Amino acid sequence: MFFLRVISFVAGSFVLFAAPFLLLDDHHASLSSAALVLGALAVLLFAAGYFFCAMFGHRSARSLPVRLLATGLIAFQMIAGAWLLTASRNAQALIGIAPLLCFSVFLFMAFVWPGESARSHRPMRRRGEHY
Repeated sequence: MFFLRVISFVAGSFVLFAAPFLLLDDHHASLSSAALVLGALAVLLFAAGYFFCAMFGHRSARSLPVRLLATGLIAFQMIAGAWLLTASRNAQALIGIAPLLCFSVFLFMAFVWPGESARSHRPMRRRGEHY
């Protein structure tokens, strides 16, 4: 799991550093400033999903609030990635987003889907109790 968390950190860094080069094409000058700000916020939220899994992935198996937040971030990644795959005509963006979406599915199956794992040890009895 540590290796997955390291790869998740690398994927989040890739999203932050590569997104401006992959998403902006020759027609970016015609976009409004509101569209650029919303795009930048979407890229930050997309990368936040990977950073969240990198930082708190080990806690998601036993904590319901952490698991719900990870589910929401990964759901945003899947929705935004699916929209980008269907709406974008930029081949570089398509090549960049497809492996990230596959990795998002893998993170969901590794950190969110298992839920609460079985206990590795039995809880101790209080002293004086005999069965």
